Amino acid sequence: MLIALLLTCCTHDCAATVNLDAAPWDGIQSSTAPSQDAHRGPRTLDCVEAIGRGWGYSAAEGMDGGIRLSLTNPGQGVDVLVDAGTVFQGPDGYQPAVVTEDVLVFVPAGRTIDFTCPTACGKADAMGGGFGILYDRGVSKLDPQACRIIDRTHAELASADEVVQDVIWVYTDGHDFASVYVPEREQSALMRILEEEVEGFEQPGYAVRYREPDPEDGGRFSGEPMEIRCEFSLDVARAERCRVILIAPDGASTTMLSEFQLHAGQQQFNLTLGLEGYPPGEYALQLEGQRSGAPHFRRDFTLQGRS
Repeated sequence: MLIALLLTCCTHDCAATVNLDAAPWDGIQSSTAPSQDAHRGPRTLDCVEAIGRGWGYSAAEGMDGGIRLSLTNPGQGVDVLVDAGTVFQGPDGYQPAVVTEDVLVFVPAGRTIDFTCPTACGKADAMGGGFGILYDRGVSKLDPQACRIIDRTHAELASADEVVQDVIWVYTDGHDFASVYVPEREQSALMRILEEEVEGFEQPGYAVRYREPDPEDGGRFSGEPMEIRCEFSLDVARAERCRVILIAPDGASTTMLSEFQLHAGQQQFNLTLGLEGYPPGEYALQLEGQRSGAPHFRRDFTLQGRS
């Protein structure tokens, strides 16, 4: 069992850019832009809009992950933005491919170009793709709110690559925001993004880290939790020896930490507990006095199951 306790008493957006007028096509070149709006010029066309206007396209999974996208421009030359949050649908039973970073390309008149877009899984309970899988069943976008959060995650969090998949599943599979797990040092930055982008957002007060999808299971999300981290503050009149218990969905209690010392006065806690082997459901963590059994703190939380 993993147990960690900390007691305290009391940027930029990235876009991949290609300009075929300046150099022969040899793959994506990376560049940095101050914001997404900065490369939405008067000649910029969104990829979904372009395909809706009759542009030819094909998309297949590449050898190193991501999708290899081909666009055919039937009109005048234009910059095309494949926006983070663009969704390419694959065969039934396979995960959609969701673009995770903005990709900007210039497509000359009458030309076809090929390039790679980084992607994540768009459906937790679906088969992972493989080299050559076609994503030709339609193109759409995630909720604009999700697209903004993905953009800001890349701009403001060092752990963006680890976070974006969890954010996507919040919008495609109904996962709780508490399943978006970042290193403790970035938790406050993540909460700020969500508070500013999600109307009525309330901090869950905890975060659950889940096991990575197993490639041998087709890359599906099993919902197996690894650990929970929660933060809370207390102001108590006197010192007391306590314990931390876990209350299961059926009401059964398990002692997770038998020695937990409360000091008199204001104090703040960051508590991390291992949860391997616990099934999905509604749980609670409770801090209670060893002698009295009186609860000082309780945090209800959900373990996400397979959708």
